[in-house]
Amino acid sequence: MKFLIKHIVIVITCILIFFYIFSYINDFYNYFYQKKHTKKKNIKKLLKELLKDLFLIIFIISIRLFIFQSFTVSSSSMNPSLLTGDYILVQKFFYNIKNLIKKIKFNNYQPKRNDIIIFQYPKNTRLNYIKRVIGLPGDMVFYNPFTKRIYIFKKINNKYTITYNKKEKINNFTLNIIKNNKNFNNKYFHTYRSLIQEKYQEKFKYHIHDIILFHGIKNSLYLYNKHKTKWMWIIPKNQYFVMGDNRDKSSDSRLCGLVKKKNILGKAKYIWFSINYKSKKWLNIIRFHRIFKKIQ
Repeated sequence: MKFLIKHIVIVITCILIFFYIFSYINDFYNYFYQKKHTKKKNIKKLLKELLKDLFLIIFIISIRLFIFQSFTVSSSSMNPSLLTGDYILVQKFFYNIKNLIKKIKFNNYQPKRNDIIIFQYPKNTRLNYIKRVIGLPGDMVFYNPFTKRIYIFKKINNKYTITYNKKEKINNFTLNIIKNNKNFNNKYFHTYRSLIQEKYQEKFKYHIHDIILFHGIKNSLYLYNKHKTKWMWIIPKNQYFVMGDNRDKSSDSRLCGLVKKKNILGKAKYIWFSINYKSKKWLNIIRFHRIFKKIQ
């Protein structure tokens, strides 16, 4: 069914292109075979039509190269957010706008958590993958494959300094007790505990997230123990941890590693068309309720 629909779409597209080209062939034919006094009138009309279409073609190519590009979802790794057969528009300039003349990078947006992005697969950059951003630079990510839970310890942006006053040392001294006599009565004095400095610790608890520091880790992937029950990633600068919404059927950062910012092609914005290849009914092949749906 999937291949049949693709062939039908290709045939329809070819027919439309043929009629479009045929209209120009007809114009050229009329121009060259009509009488001379009508050629001058028709040449202006023909040039106007060509210029209109030329600007339209340049506009479409510019959008395709620099702003939006269409991609097709071919797997179920992003279910239920994106379904197999969804045709999506990706905003290409969202992360990497480059001035082709001066070759200077603009101050553009940074990928945000929960953004759905298109990127080049780290193990094979010729393949384009679509996943959701889970971890940002500076975050620490833990994943347990048995419970299928992911723990994210976000980067602390605001740092606080705690100061304290150090107590001066109290020296030992001798306290002489005068016995009862005619000039001094001891009943007004009581025996107190030794005059020493008691050791105590004041605890500060400004708890946002638990912070664990591991020194000397150079690789992005760290095995939590020898049984590999847990994985941990410390995300460096300009790299991101991505996952599919359908975790059981997704090849993402858990397997291929972190995604570099330079390999991100753009952010998925809209579903402009959707086809259900598994549908046996012709009326249900097109998912009309998903057309022009915003991707979240």
